[in-house]
Amino acid sequence: MAIYAYYRVSTKTQAEKNSTQMQKDVVKKYCVEKGVALADSFEDEGISGTIENRDGLLECIANLESGDRILVQNTSRLWRKDTVKVFVVRELQKIGADIISIEQPNYTIYEKDPSSKLFNAIMEALDEYDRDIIAMKLAKGRRARAKTGNKPCGTAPYGYKWQGNEIVIDFNNNLIVQDIFRQYIELKSLAKLKAYCDGKEYKTSTGKDFSKQSLKNIIENDFYIGIVTYAGKKTDGEHEPIVEKSVFDKANEILKR
Repeated sequence: MAIYAYYRVSTKTQAEKNSTQMQKDVVKKYCVEKGVALADSFEDEGISGTIENRDGLLECIANLESGDRILVQNTSRLWRKDTVKVFVVRELQKIGADIISIEQPNYTIYEKDPSSKLFNAIMEALDEYDRDIIAMKLAKGRRARAKTGNKPCGTAPYGYKWQGNEIVIDFNNNLIVQDIFRQYIELKSLAKLKAYCDGKEYKTSTGKDFSKQSLKNIIENDFYIGIVTYAGKKTDGEHEPIVEKSVFDKANEILKR
């Protein structure tokens, strides 16, 4: 019987508490106490447990033979979603391998005892709850940023760019935004505005021609006059406006008509 260690951490979640090194320390202590010699170890950095297609996990499973074990701190390192659990368990059962979970000492994918199954189910439910709490904290952080006038997340609007955690004016295309508003007020037509932009060879941030819809989105976006919108609520932003409010209002009056 060979024992393989597996480590996983999702660095995308700021509140992630089980770093790879912490997991390695826990596994090392277990191996010393139990006299276990690892055949090998595998890890996935920055990958969610809701994804089954992980290089480290797949390579670990590929090395298993009948009677082998995967050693983990807890089963959440292997999965954080029922569909991934089904995939892992099915593959291990095909091989005849099993799991050693340090924090769930009675865990086995072949367990029939109701009390042990209940214990493991509770542990997995608590782990899923912990993931939901992390997601909620991140959402609260985005709301808090929005309340202070910062854009909470996502792509910077055309004419702006991210500079660290702050959105600043992108002087490569901020004048194009201003010209779009001026020309729309004069032309009073999205089709004519698009033709104008094509003639000027204006391009979107992805290098494509502006569509009528993308031009409409720019005209309707009050971020350009200093407003931040999040979850349907508007607040004064901390960023610098690049369109005058009177120009914005006039363009949107024409758009509504």
